[in-house]
Amino acid sequence: MSRIGQFVHLFRPGIAAAGLVSLALFASPAAAQSSWDDVIAAAKKEGKVVFYNGQTGWPEPIAAAKSFEQKYGIKVEMLEVRSVELMERIRTEVTNNKVGGDVTLMGSTGTAPLGKAGLLQPHGGFPNQGKVVLQPWVPEEVPVFVINYGLAVNTKLVPSGQEPKSWKDITDPKWKGKILSDEMIFPSGGQSWFAVMLKTFGREFHEALAMNDLQFDRNIPAKAQRVARGEFAISIPFNVQELARLKGFPLKGVIPEEGTPYTPVGIAMIKGAKNPNAARLFMDHMLSEEVQLSFAKVGYPVAIKGLEDKVPDEWKFSVYGKLLGHADVDKQPERLKLASEIYNRK
Repeated sequence: MSRIGQFVHLFRPGIAAAGLVSLALFASPAAAQSSWDDVIAAAKKEGKVVFYNGQTGWPEPIAAAKSFEQKYGIKVEMLEVRSVELMERIRTEVTNNKVGGDVTLMGSTGTAPLGKAGLLQPHGGFPNQGKVVLQPWVPEEVPVFVINYGLAVNTKLVPSGQEPKSWKDITDPKWKGKILSDEMIFPSGGQSWFAVMLKTFGREFHEALAMNDLQFDRNIPAKAQRVARGEFAISIPFNVQELARLKGFPLKGVIPEEGTPYTPVGIAMIKGAKNPNAARLFMDHMLSEEVQLSFAKVGYPVAIKGLEDKVPDEWKFSVYGKLLGHADVDKQPERLKLASEIYNRK
């Protein structure tokens, strides 16, 4: 089976779910178009959408916001904050009935708890939702793309052929003091990676890795840059897509033989959003071919079907590559505690 076939098969439940929603919301093409035209008109009347962006330091969501403004003439006010801070902000705003944001983009490890806590609201559906092949973790969320995690090595510190081949290789004592990691004690890429490694290899893997005296940095884009500068030999977990922004550096991305842990990134409307039509239109825009292709062109597995022939060959290994697994959100509290215990993080 081709890589593309593997990817579509993996998320086939999402195809069915998206199709059912699409049929229910847009049974009559003429009525659907008329209704959606009303949404666009109402969104333009609202005049703006407040976008809480949890994907800090990444240009693609910013570019999507700019293209939305250009296409619809609706202003995007963006707050770019790490997801864990955004989660607390949304919780505080909704609880105190002082909602400032309309829509939020973050990993599903963040949107799922928000949805289950009643802090998000149904979006009502939109045209591009029918193309989605990823299944949402909560009904209020719509998947946009996937972050898949490999590792990065400094090619001056790690000779060719000596890179870790398996995830288990990074527990080798020769890497002691040479690994820079994302934090694992917050809802984040580091915690998602921790969860998948725990499920795949057991607690023993993490206990062995902790013996290598990992250093931690919560700034995900900066981690790979620090490895590229030679501060560390290895960065984990490494967003494979960072390679697109680090060309020319002595840095190599490695996808271990077991595959990549991943985190779906979803967009959702915040409960009590003051600009719900503009928020709905913005969510539809994030699933447009234009925006989805902008993610795929730098290696992100994307949420919609139909781009297989348009993804650059250099990135198909990532967009349609082997996915190892993702975190179980329901078990996140106990995992956060376990990560603190194993890595002695306070």
